[in-house]
Amino acid sequence: MTEKIASREIVIFNLGKEKFALYTDQVKSIEEMQDIVPVPLAPEYLAGLINLRGEITTIIDLRRRLHLAENSQIGPDVVIIIVDYNQETAGLIVDRVDSVETIKAVPKDVPDSIKKAANGRFYDKVIDINREKIIILNLDKILSLEEVK
Repeated sequence: MTEKIASREIVIFNLGKEKFALYTDQVKSIEEMQDIVPVPLAPEYLAGLINLRGEITTIIDLRRRLHLAENSQIGPDVVIIIVDYNQETAGLIVDRVDSVETIKAVPKDVPDSIKKAANGRFYDKVIDINREKIIILNLDKILSLEEVK
């Protein structure tokens, strides 16, 4: 029996040398970097707020959220990926959007050994694209304010 697989698209982006992805149906838009108003006493990964076409939007520094090494240089390719989550809009700062790819294979679960690592809860699936393993992020966990202690 052949299993029919519906194709789905992902947005692949970089945080340093690492590549991650989100499903395109989670992405509302990709915006140029803009001035961000810091929020006092917010968690360090919460970069602040922007006014996006009249809508106040929370911006998350995805590098900090994933506990990746800081990037001291903000390049011209830095963008904000706007996502919808629980009827709210949020933005994720990424170093660069690489591509949008149609995936035809079923993404695999991230191995438990990785999921149990410090950042593993942010990883949902992994897929091979052009011989690279791309981690598809778990948007629910990234945008959740819960912290594992």
